[in-house]
Amino acid sequence: MGAVLNAECERAHSWVSLGLDAELSEVEQALLRAHVGRCAACAGFALDVDALTRALRRAPLARPSAVGMPQRRRSAGTPLLQVGAAAAAVAIAAGFGSLAGSLHSRQSPSFTTATTGSAMSGAAGLATAPIHRLPVGRVIAL
Repeated sequence: MGAVLNAECERAHSWVSLGLDAELSEVEQALLRAHVGRCAACAGFALDVDALTRALRRAPLARPSAVGMPQRRRSAGTPLLQVGAAAAAVAIAAGFGSLAGSLHSRQSPSFTTATTGSAMSGAAGLATAPIHRLPVGRVIAL
């Protein structure tokens, strides 16, 4: 298990990594040099990471062997199963839609009047436009 690093050493390790990709500003480079100059552990880390990075960058790229994609297996029932699943999804959506419509039409009539079809202000003044009932039991404001 590795030692717990203080915040300055953690930052230095991050800068070492960024420095290998030439992504440090001049100020960060100067701060890293100063820290590595007084911290032997971070100096060793910087040397190790630099050596590893150089070795990886010099190594030849590995070529993958010819890999073929496995054949897809198709069963005879797959299209039938897909059609059945789509039909079931439509039936469930229609059921939820009619359920929502019936629950919505059972609301208390505090915001609509059946005789005039106009909106009542209610305690909070929520409805301001006329409300018309649709044949499917849904209410919309116009």
